[in-house]
Amino acid sequence: SVGPAKARADAQRGALVARMDSGAGLGISLHPMVIMNVSEHFTRHRAQSPPGAPVRVFGVLLGTLSGRNVDIANSFELKVASTDEGRTHVIDIEFLKVRLDEYKKVFPAFDALGWYSTAAGQQAQDGDSHLHRQMCEITESPMYLVLDPLPPAGTQDLPITLYESEMAIVDDSPTMQLSRAAFKIDSVDSERISVDHVAHISSAGGGPESAALVSHLGGQQSAIKMLSDRISVVQAYLAGVQDGSIPLDHAAMRQVKALCSSLPAVNTANRSNNFHADFMSDYNDTLLVAYLSTVTHGTSVANDVIDKFQVGYDKLARRRGIF
Repeated sequence: SVGPAKARADAQRGALVARMDSGAGLGISLHPMVIMNVSEHFTRHRAQSPPGAPVRVFGVLLGTLSGRNVDIANSFELKVASTDEGRTHVIDIEFLKVRLDEYKKVFPAFDALGWYSTAAGQQAQDGDSHLHRQMCEITESPMYLVLDPLPPAGTQDLPITLYESEMAIVDDSPTMQLSRAAFKIDSVDSERISVDHVAHISSAGGGPESAALVSHLGGQQSAIKMLSDRISVVQAYLAGVQDGSIPLDHAAMRQVKALCSSLPAVNTANRSNNFHADFMSDYNDTLLVAYLSTVTHGTSVANDVIDKFQVGYDKLARRRGIF
Protein backbone atom coordinates (compact mmCIF):
# COMPACT_ATOMS: atom_id res chain seq x y z
CA SER A 1 0.00 0.00 0.00
CA VAL A 2 0.98 3.65 -0.33
CA GLY A 3 1.07 4.31 3.41
CA PRO A 4 3.76 1.78 4.38
CA ALA A 5 5.86 2.65 1.32
CA LYS A 6 5.81 6.33 2.21
CA ALA A 7 6.61 5.51 5.83
CA ARG A 8 9.63 3.44 4.76
CA ALA A 9 10.80 6.28 2.49
CA ASP A 10 10.49 8.84 5.27
CA ALA A 11 12.36 6.53 7.65
CA GLN A 12 15.12 6.03 5.10
CA ARG A 13 15.44 9.77 4.53
CA GLY A 14 15.41 10.42 8.26
CA ALA A 15 18.17 7.87 8.83
CA LEU A 16 20.28 9.55 6.14
CA VAL A 17 19.86 13.22 7.08
CA ALA A 18 20.67 14.32 10.63
CA ARG A 19 18.28 16.64 12.41
CA MET A 20 21.04 18.97 13.62
CA ASP A 21 23.43 21.02 11.54
CA SER A 22 27.04 20.03 11.23
CA GLY A 23 29.35 20.91 14.09
CA ALA A 24 32.62 20.09 12.31
CA GLY A 25 33.45 23.76 11.79
CA LEU A 26 34.72 23.41 8.24
CA GLY A 27 35.31 26.53 6.16
CA ILE A 28 33.60 25.62 2.88
CA SER A 29 33.89 27.82 -0.21
CA LEU A 30 31.64 27.17 -3.21
CA HIS A 31 32.57 28.64 -6.59
CA PRO A 32 30.00 29.95 -9.11
CA MET A 33 31.47 27.58 -11.71
CA VAL A 34 29.92 24.64 -9.85
CA ILE A 35 26.48 26.26 -9.70
CA MET A 36 26.58 27.09 -13.42
CA ASN A 37 27.73 23.56 -14.29
CA VAL A 38 24.87 21.96 -12.33
CA SER A 39 22.30 24.36 -13.82
CA GLU A 40 23.57 23.75 -17.37
CA HIS A 41 23.56 19.98 -16.77
CA PHE A 42 19.92 20.03 -15.64
CA THR A 43 18.79 22.42 -18.42
CA ARG A 44 20.39 20.28 -21.13
CA HIS A 45 18.82 17.04 -19.85
CA ARG A 46 15.44 18.69 -19.42
CA ALA A 47 15.53 19.96 -23.03
CA GLN A 48 16.41 16.47 -24.29
CA SER A 49 13.75 14.68 -22.22
CA PRO A 50 10.08 14.23 -23.20
CA PRO A 51 7.76 16.99 -21.94
CA GLY A 52 6.58 16.35 -18.40
CA ALA A 53 9.15 13.62 -17.71
CA PRO A 54 10.90 13.87 -14.32
CA VAL A 55 14.50 14.98 -14.68
CA ARG A 56 17.25 14.54 -12.12
CA VAL A 57 20.99 14.80 -12.77
CA PHE A 58 24.06 13.70 -10.82
CA GLY A 59 27.72 14.68 -10.82
CA VAL A 60 30.98 14.87 -8.89
CA LEU A 61 32.32 17.84 -6.94
CA LEU A 62 35.99 18.69 -7.42
CA GLY A 63 38.23 20.95 -5.38
CA THR A 64 40.93 21.15 -2.75
CA LEU A 65 41.06 20.31 0.95
CA SER A 66 43.60 22.13 3.09
CA GLY A 67 43.24 21.52 6.82
CA ARG A 68 39.75 22.68 7.79
CA ASN A 69 39.26 24.68 4.58
CA VAL A 70 37.35 23.12 1.68
CA ASP A 71 37.31 24.79 -1.73
CA ILE A 72 34.73 23.37 -4.19
CA ALA A 73 35.89 24.76 -7.52
CA ASN A 74 34.60 22.53 -10.33
CA SER A 75 32.41 19.55 -11.19
CA PHE A 76 31.64 17.03 -13.91
CA GLU A 77 28.74 14.76 -14.81
CA LEU A 78 28.14 11.21 -13.66
CA LYS A 79 26.71 8.24 -15.52
CA VAL A 80 23.97 6.90 -13.27
CA ALA A 81 21.56 4.03 -13.95
CA SER A 82 18.20 4.11 -12.15
CA THR A 83 16.57 0.95 -10.84
CA ASP A 84 13.55 0.13 -8.69
CA GLU A 85 11.36 2.66 -10.56
CA GLY A 86 13.90 5.43 -10.11
CA ARG A 87 14.24 5.08 -6.34
CA THR A 88 17.72 3.51 -6.46
CA HIS A 89 20.66 4.86 -8.44
CA VAL A 90 23.86 3.03 -9.41
CA ILE A 91 27.02 4.89 -10.44
CA ASP A 92 29.19 3.79 -13.34
CA ILE A 93 32.36 3.48 -11.24
CA GLU A 94 34.65 2.77 -14.21
CA PHE A 95 33.51 5.95 -15.98
CA LEU A 96 33.98 7.90 -12.75
CA LYS A 97 37.55 6.66 -12.25
CA VAL A 98 38.50 7.44 -15.87
CA ARG A 99 37.15 10.98 -15.63
CA LEU A 100 38.95 11.55 -12.32
CA ASP A 101 42.24 10.42 -13.86
CA GLU A 102 41.70 12.80 -16.78
CA TYR A 103 41.01 15.72 -14.46
CA LYS A 104 44.05 14.87 -12.31
CA LYS A 105 46.28 15.19 -15.37
CA VAL A 106 45.01 18.72 -16.06
CA PHE A 107 44.36 19.85 -12.46
CA PRO A 108 46.73 17.86 -10.21
CA ALA A 109 45.60 19.73 -7.08
CA PHE A 110 41.92 18.82 -7.51
CA ASP A 111 40.40 15.83 -5.72
CA ALA A 112 36.90 14.38 -5.59
CA LEU A 113 35.19 16.03 -2.62
CA GLY A 114 31.69 14.60 -3.04
CA TRP A 115 28.74 14.61 -5.40
CA TYR A 116 25.76 16.71 -6.43
CA SER A 117 22.20 16.19 -7.60
CA THR A 118 19.09 18.21 -8.39
CA ALA A 119 15.91 17.77 -6.36
CA ALA A 120 12.79 19.73 -5.53
CA GLY A 121 13.02 21.44 -2.18
CA GLN A 122 16.84 21.12 -2.24
CA GLN A 123 16.64 18.12 0.12
CA ALA A 124 18.05 14.60 0.05
CA GLN A 125 15.74 12.15 -1.72
CA ASP A 126 14.86 8.48 -1.44
CA GLY A 127 17.70 6.27 -2.61
CA ASP A 128 20.40 8.87 -2.04
CA SER A 129 21.89 6.78 0.76
CA HIS A 130 22.77 4.00 -1.69
CA LEU A 131 24.49 6.44 -4.04
CA HIS A 132 26.25 8.11 -1.13
CA ARG A 133 27.71 4.78 -0.01
CA GLN A 134 29.04 4.26 -3.54
CA MET A 135 30.77 7.65 -3.40
CA CYS A 136 32.46 6.56 -0.16
CA GLU A 137 34.51 4.17 -2.32
CA ILE A 138 36.04 7.22 -4.05
CA THR A 139 36.45 9.60 -1.13
CA GLU A 140 36.34 8.78 2.56
CA SER A 141 33.88 11.48 3.68
CA PRO A 142 32.01 12.81 0.63
CA MET A 143 30.02 16.02 0.63
CA TYR A 144 26.60 16.22 -0.97
CA LEU A 145 25.24 19.30 -2.76
CA VAL A 146 21.54 19.48 -3.64
CA LEU A 147 20.24 22.19 -5.98
CA ASP A 148 16.58 22.95 -6.59
CA PRO A 149 16.46 23.82 -10.33
CA LEU A 150 12.91 25.20 -10.12
CA PRO A 151 12.69 27.20 -6.88
CA PRO A 152 9.45 28.97 -5.90
CA ALA A 153 8.89 32.47 -7.24
CA GLY A 154 10.27 35.19 -5.02
CA THR A 155 13.07 33.07 -3.56
CA GLN A 156 15.91 35.33 -2.45
CA ASP A 157 18.49 32.80 -1.24
CA LEU A 158 20.38 30.36 -3.42
CA PRO A 159 18.31 27.14 -3.75
CA ILE A 160 21.27 25.05 -2.59
CA THR A 161 21.77 22.79 0.41
CA LEU A 162 25.22 21.40 1.21
CA TYR A 163 25.66 18.34 3.42
CA GLU A 164 28.78 16.84 4.93
CA SER A 165 29.20 13.27 6.15
CA GLU A 166 29.31 12.53 9.86
CA MET A 167 29.24 9.31 11.87
CA ALA A 168 26.40 8.98 14.36
CA ILE A 169 25.04 6.23 16.63
CA VAL A 170 21.63 5.09 15.37
CA ASP A 171 19.98 2.12 17.07
CA ASP A 172 23.24 1.31 18.89
CA SER A 173 25.22 1.06 15.65
CA PRO A 174 27.51 3.57 13.91
CA THR A 175 25.75 5.07 10.90
CA MET A 176 26.90 7.67 8.39
CA GLN A 177 24.54 10.63 8.26
CA LEU A 178 24.37 13.89 6.33
CA SER A 179 24.44 17.12 8.29
CA ARG A 180 23.73 20.55 6.84
CA ALA A 181 26.89 22.57 6.44
CA ALA A 182 27.30 26.32 6.08
CA PHE A 183 29.17 27.61 3.04
CA LYS A 184 30.16 30.86 1.37
CA ILE A 185 30.41 31.85 -2.28
CA ASP A 186 33.95 32.52 -3.45
CA SER A 187 35.09 33.37 -6.96
CA VAL A 188 38.11 34.33 -9.02
CA ASP A 189 38.28 37.08 -11.64
CA SER A 190 37.38 34.85 -14.58
CA GLU A 191 34.29 33.56 -12.77
CA ARG A 192 33.17 37.10 -11.91
CA ILE A 193 33.31 38.05 -15.60
CA SER A 194 31.27 34.98 -16.60
CA VAL A 195 28.68 35.52 -13.88
CA ASP A 196 28.35 39.21 -14.79
CA HIS A 197 27.78 38.31 -18.46
CA VAL A 198 25.14 35.68 -17.60
CA ALA A 199 23.42 38.07 -15.17
CA HIS A 200 23.17 40.81 -17.81
CA ILE A 201 21.63 38.42 -20.34
CA SER A 202 19.17 36.99 -17.78
CA SER A 203 18.05 40.31 -16.31
CA ALA A 204 17.81 42.24 -19.57
CA GLY A 205 15.75 39.60 -21.34
CA GLY A 206 16.65 40.77 -24.86
CA GLY A 207 16.67 44.49 -23.97
CA PRO A 208 19.27 47.06 -24.96
CA GLU A 209 21.64 45.93 -22.22
CA SER A 210 21.92 42.42 -23.66
CA ALA A 211 24.89 41.34 -25.66
CA ALA A 212 24.64 42.33 -29.31
CA LEU A 213 25.03 38.76 -30.52
CA VAL A 214 22.30 37.43 -28.22
CA SER A 215 19.91 40.18 -29.27
CA HIS A 216 20.64 39.64 -32.97
CA LEU A 217 20.15 35.87 -32.76
CA GLY A 218 16.96 36.30 -30.75
CA GLY A 219 15.50 38.62 -33.40
CA GLN A 220 16.41 36.23 -36.18
CA GLN A 221 14.87 33.30 -34.32
CA SER A 222 11.60 35.17 -33.81
CA ALA A 223 11.44 36.21 -37.47
CA ILE A 224 12.16 32.70 -38.76
CA LYS A 225 9.59 31.19 -36.39
CA MET A 226 6.94 33.65 -37.52
CA LEU A 227 7.72 32.95 -41.19
CA SER A 228 7.56 29.19 -40.60
CA ASP A 229 4.21 29.47 -38.81
CA ARG A 230 2.66 31.51 -41.64
CA ILE A 231 4.00 29.17 -44.31
CA SER A 232 2.48 26.24 -42.39
CA VAL A 233 -0.91 28.00 -42.41
CA VAL A 234 -0.74 28.51 -46.21
CA GLN A 235 0.31 24.88 -46.73
CA ALA A 236 -2.52 23.61 -44.53
CA TYR A 237 -5.03 25.75 -46.46
CA LEU A 238 -3.83 24.51 -49.85
CA ALA A 239 -3.89 20.89 -48.67
CA GLY A 240 -7.44 21.37 -47.39
CA VAL A 241 -8.56 22.88 -50.68
CA GLN A 242 -6.96 20.01 -52.59
CA ASP A 243 -8.68 17.25 -50.60
CA GLY A 244 -11.99 19.15 -50.53
CA SER A 245 -12.21 19.69 -46.76
CA ILE A 246 -11.98 23.50 -47.23
CA PRO A 247 -14.10 25.35 -49.82
CA LEU A 248 -12.25 27.03 -52.63
CA ASP A 249 -11.80 30.80 -52.23
CA HIS A 250 -10.64 32.38 -55.46
CA ALA A 251 -9.53 35.61 -53.77
CA ALA A 252 -7.32 33.69 -51.33
CA MET A 253 -5.91 31.56 -54.16
CA ARG A 254 -5.03 34.70 -56.13
CA GLN A 255 -3.17 36.06 -53.09
CA VAL A 256 -1.24 32.78 -52.74
CA LYS A 257 -0.44 32.90 -56.47
CA ALA A 258 0.79 36.50 -56.19
CA LEU A 259 2.94 35.57 -53.20
CA CYS A 260 4.53 32.65 -55.06
CA SER A 261 5.11 34.81 -58.13
CA SER A 262 6.95 37.42 -56.07
CA LEU A 263 9.49 34.84 -54.87
CA PRO A 264 12.69 34.52 -56.92
CA ALA A 265 12.39 31.30 -58.90
CA VAL A 266 15.56 29.99 -60.57
CA ASN A 267 16.00 26.72 -62.43
CA THR A 268 19.40 25.60 -61.16
CA ALA A 269 19.42 22.58 -63.47
CA ASN A 270 19.46 24.81 -66.58
CA ARG A 271 23.05 25.88 -67.17
CA SER A 272 22.05 28.41 -69.81
CA ASN A 273 20.83 30.94 -67.22
CA ASN A 274 22.94 33.50 -65.36
CA PHE A 275 22.59 31.77 -62.00
CA HIS A 276 24.97 28.98 -62.88
CA ALA A 277 27.60 31.40 -64.23
CA ASP A 278 27.35 33.66 -61.18
CA PHE A 279 27.52 30.69 -58.82
CA MET A 280 30.60 29.24 -60.52
CA SER A 281 32.27 32.66 -60.51
CA ASP A 282 31.80 33.03 -56.73
CA TYR A 283 32.83 29.42 -56.18
CA ASN A 284 36.05 29.89 -58.19
CA ASP A 285 36.84 33.14 -56.35
CA THR A 286 36.52 31.31 -53.03
CA LEU A 287 38.83 28.53 -54.24
CA LEU A 288 41.37 31.08 -55.49
CA VAL A 289 41.45 32.74 -52.06
CA ALA A 290 42.00 29.36 -50.41
CA TYR A 291 44.77 28.50 -52.90
CA LEU A 292 46.42 31.89 -52.37
CA SER A 293 46.40 31.34 -48.61
CA THR A 294 48.00 27.91 -49.08
CA VAL A 295 50.68 29.28 -51.41
CA THR A 296 51.45 32.12 -49.00
CA HIS A 297 51.82 29.70 -46.11
CA GLY A 298 54.07 27.42 -48.16
CA THR A 299 56.23 30.36 -49.19
CA SER A 300 56.60 31.43 -45.57
CA VAL A 301 57.67 27.92 -44.55
CA ALA A 302 60.18 27.78 -47.42
CA ASN A 303 61.66 31.13 -46.38
CA ASP A 304 62.09 29.86 -42.81
CA VAL A 305 63.91 26.76 -44.10
CA ILE A 306 66.18 28.86 -46.31
CA ASP A 307 67.04 31.21 -43.44
CA LYS A 308 67.93 28.29 -41.17
CA PHE A 309 70.03 26.70 -43.90
CA GLN A 310 71.94 29.92 -44.52
CA VAL A 311 72.63 30.37 -40.81
CA GLY A 312 73.92 26.80 -40.47
CA TYR A 313 75.99 26.97 -43.71
CA ASP A 314 77.52 30.29 -42.68
CA LYS A 315 78.65 28.89 -39.34
CA LEU A 316 80.16 25.84 -41.07
CA ALA A 317 82.01 28.02 -43.60
CA ARG A 318 83.53 30.18 -40.86
CA ARG A 319 84.75 27.12 -38.97
CA ARG A 320 86.48 25.83 -42.07
CA GLY A 321 88.11 29.21 -42.62
CA ILE A 322 89.59 29.21 -39.14
CA PHE A 323 91.41 25.95 -39.73
